[in-house]
Amino acid sequence: MSQQYSSKKHLFVINPRSFLNFREINRVISEIVRCFDGPSGATRIPDGDVPPDLPDIYSAASPYAIHISRFPRDAIIVIRKYMAFAGKETPVRVYAIGGDGVVFCCLNGIAGLPNAELAVVPYGTGSVFVQSFGGKELIPLMRNIAELVNAPVIPADIIDCGSIYALNSCAVGLEAMALLRSYPMLTAFWKLRRRSIAVTEAIFRIAGLMVTFDKEIMGQHYRLRMDDEEIEGPMSFIHVANNPGYPINKSVIPEAMPDDGLLDVVAYRTSSLTKALRLTPFYLKGLHGKFPNDYIYRKVRTVSLSSNRLLCISLDGEVFFDTSFSIRVMPRAVRIVSVGGITFKNSGTNHAG
Repeated sequence: MSQQYSSKKHLFVINPRSFLNFREINRVISEIVRCFDGPSGATRIPDGDVPPDLPDIYSAASPYAIHISRFPRDAIIVIRKYMAFAGKETPVRVYAIGGDGVVFCCLNGIAGLPNAELAVVPYGTGSVFVQSFGGKELIPLMRNIAELVNAPVIPADIIDCGSIYALNSCAVGLEAMALLRSYPMLTAFWKLRRRSIAVTEAIFRIAGLMVTFDKEIMGQHYRLRMDDEEIEGPMSFIHVANNPGYPINKSVIPEAMPDDGLLDVVAYRTSSLTKALRLTPFYLKGLHGKFPNDYIYRKVRTVSLSSNRLLCISLDGEVFFDTSFSIRVMPRAVRIVSVGGITFKNSGTNHAG
């Protein structure tokens, strides 16, 4: 065991819904165990579709622990307890193994703790943060446990929404409501989605079309404040990005960087249904800058929003409702594991396209 391994604690958090069966989960666990206990230790992990017999997570003698999530958000509780167990002086690297949901949990588990680090290990159908490093071609590298364990860290900004934190984005209006309406289909077809991202894309497109035909959602009146600027009127959606990532491998705000201390905001002014349908493909390709009369684009540090009706808000894919909310960027607030020493990639070119 190297000195680097023993100088800190490593907590691996696995979302089982990101895998088809325990056979796939056991392959990942076997790789983890092999890194710390060697090939002989990995032999105790079953290679079939059966749950592994994992040791007590709170073992002072072991430099690593593995937790398989049992219910939504349990990882936040487990991480907080593990961080207290490890102590304030011990660095703890938390590995979010799965999709955007487990990354959200792990981020909220470590937020505000100076001795914590976050490794994004993409296995889910949604792995938005991967695009910050350049795209889905990096997924095999970001799944390499042996490389992740000793990789350096780089600072990244996070979105602060009071007591909730996000790494990727905050969406209000059309996008958030479309996500909410897609939940039943995403749940019903989760195994198909694991086999093909085209299924997830189709579900999002169907839900998006359903919402586009809803006049109340598309024409909701908002009061939007971005730093010292105020804009009021009917808008279909407001998208606030901390990085260029977006579901189904798209990048609607390619200029967004997770380490520039700024949030990138795009808001769509309500127009006719025909025009909204015509402009959507440009938005999904990150070409909103071609239509400055329809899309508002700003780089800011704070955003606040209110409306005469309830706001439908999605924070890294977690949907909730409120009458108003405020968010701000927290510069360099989390340390992200950079496997292979790669840095964040600026995928934006000319904003006007």
